[in-house]
Amino acid sequence: MALLQLLMALLQHTQLQLNMNISHKALTSIRSKGFRAKPYHDGNGNLFVGYGHKVVPGDGVAVKDIINTFKASELLEHDVKQIVGSIGATNNMTQEEFDALVISKYGH
Repeated sequence: MALLQLLMALLQHTQLQLNMNISHKALTSIRSKGFRAKPYHDGNGNLFVGYGHKVVPGDGVAVKDIINTFKASELLEHDVKQIVGSIGATNNMTQEEFDALVISKYGH
């Protein structure tokens, strides 16, 4: 019985850690770096738009498009969800550490 309780506690702790998400403060930090309505090239053959979103096929963004902040926020949220999903377990990571990790991955 004690083993079952220990396993349940461990599972609950792991689920809490896997459900971490970026904070509003961190999203604001990303947005504060600037908004660009028109897609732009980074000099390395990549196209970016909005709050630093790398344009990829299926985004619905073309070189000559102009997007608004609503579309830029949708793209940012999509990118952040992918990054958060790629991080995996965040054992013993504080919110600030998690935010810093997501922000650093977003910039690449």
